[in-house]
Amino acid sequence: MPLSAPAERYMGQRSICKALSVTLRDAPAESVDPEKPAGPMTVKPFRLLWFNNVGFFLVANAQRFVFGWLVLDGLNRDEFDQGLAVFALGLPAAFLVLQAGVWADRLDRRMMLITTQAAGAVVMALAALLAQTDRISFAWVIALTLLAGTASAIGQPVRSSLIPALVSKQQLLPAIAVNAIAITASLILGPVVAKLVGDAYGFAGAFWFQAGLLGIGILFLLPLEVPPVISEGPRRSIRSELGEAGRHIWGDPALRTLFCLLFLSSATINPAVMVTLQAHIKEAFERDSGDAAIPFALMGLGIAISSVFVMKKGDMKNKGAAFQRAMMAGSTITIIIGQLPTFGLILLFTFFMGLAGGFYINMNQGLIQSSTPQHLMGRVMGVFAMSQAGLMPIGALALGAVAQRLGTGNTITFAAAIGLLGVGTTYIRSAELRRLG
Repeated sequence: MPLSAPAERYMGQRSICKALSVTLRDAPAESVDPEKPAGPMTVKPFRLLWFNNVGFFLVANAQRFVFGWLVLDGLNRDEFDQGLAVFALGLPAAFLVLQAGVWADRLDRRMMLITTQAAGAVVMALAALLAQTDRISFAWVIALTLLAGTASAIGQPVRSSLIPALVSKQQLLPAIAVNAIAITASLILGPVVAKLVGDAYGFAGAFWFQAGLLGIGILFLLPLEVPPVISEGPRRSIRSELGEAGRHIWGDPALRTLFCLLFLSSATINPAVMVTLQAHIKEAFERDSGDAAIPFALMGLGIAISSVFVMKKGDMKNKGAAFQRAMMAGSTITIIIGQLPTFGLILLFTFFMGLAGGFYINMNQGLIQSSTPQHLMGRVMGVFAMSQAGLMPIGALALGAVAQRLGTGNTITFAAAIGLLGVGTTYIRSAELRRLG
């Protein structure tokens, strides 16, 4: 029996509604509510990279701490030699991270991570054997830090460039915040666990601990699926490839100013806090330099708290202004840290330093990665790694020399004052950076 016109319309509408209900039921959550994408940890490749990063950065923070501890207390050398060891640890970055950024845009990024992490594990095992047989010397420390720094420098740009390749644009800032939590968890646990292991099993135990963590971390890289590199045009020389990244950064006034501040911070504030502070605790308070693990842990806790805030907040406006304010706050706190009379006050202020540092880390990486096309990401993150890892050892060496004349506390204050002057000037003069993001 034929249906009437109203009945036909009703049945047609019912069929459409049924089809829509099936479509919505079967669609992924993000297509239902595109304003609220799934968290980055729901993405398996990012999750694997994150777990690997926890171990890798834990070793990176333990490495700098243990070598400094070994030089200051194990070999009974001064803060200049400590700065020289940290300089050797970061020196390869000054020569390799830019080339590594080019390789990250050309080669198999997963294999680059596996190879460099395995090499780092071998170097830490060699350090453990030398310490275990009482054959380690300052000359060996310099050689080991150069080798460890080489392995780390080649892999570092790959880690940073992978994040925007593994998550959606809407997930990028939360992913950076989650990754910052991995970094800060390592900042908390790396020196603390290395100190505990070192107290129980000596320096050899501390190095075996690092070698084991790097080996375990490789297990998370084996099943990692990485999108293939999409190259634009024929391959050119490394110099030409880097020139393209340099033009991208220099051609954007806000991005150019941001990188200038990163280079300034890496040469002044970062080495003052991460290197000179360890010598200051020994010199000013007559404590074991290994006790620097406690303020480092509290600073990491502060970074973790502010990183969780950024992760829950999601995308934020005016990230450029937030980055500069965080750097100004961190610089001011570091100026104060250099003049504090007690170890207890240093613990309190390093926690405040960490709260500012969380915004500093998340905002600068979010700005760079959201402003960079994917085919340039490896090279630009190579420049970023250069700004962080390449200049800090040079700054540490310079501050070690200054500390012999001014003292460690005054050196920390002096370095932070330079950083504050630089960021204060750009905050007033660079409206482009304040509005970026």
